[in-house]
Amino acid sequence: MERTKFQKALEIAASVTGIVALLITAIGFPGIGFSVALVASFMYATYGYLTKQYGIMISSLIYGVVEVVGIIRWVFMGETG
Repeated sequence: MERTKFQKALEIAASVTGIVALLITAIGFPGIGFSVALVASFMYATYGYLTKQYGIMISSLIYGVVEVVGIIRWVFMGETG
């Protein structure tokens, strides 16, 4: 299946967003990092849906749940380690 320009751009944007999220988390801002990663997961889930790659969509939604837990733990519960 040939991907559209939008699908290719979405894949690249999701990858870059995910990498930025990892870097933000690694430098000591996990609340922001998990929030950015949640956006990347949403983009990957959208990409999976649009390309009919439902495994990617489901795994992205599972990662999204992990990121929500991370946001809750680091932002709202104040855990640092």
